[in-house]
Amino acid sequence: MWIRTQSKKELVKVFRVEISSIIGDERNKVLVWSRFAPNSLFSSNRTLLGMYPTMEDAISEIDEIEKCI
Repeated sequence: MWIRTQSKKELVKVFRVEISSIIGDERNKVLVWSRFAPNSLFSSNRTLLGMYPTMEDAISEIDEIEKCI
């Protein structure tokens, strides 16, 4: 599946979408990442799709991606 990043500067063919939080950040950002290939020894093979203020906002974005699948 092809997804455009939140910055609108990149189209990424992804096979997995995941959420992670920035721990200890006073702004409490939640990140949505895409994996475009399995991890390798030298790279995590992921691209940042977007940054959201809350976990609920990030989950809502993944819900929208799921609807397209």
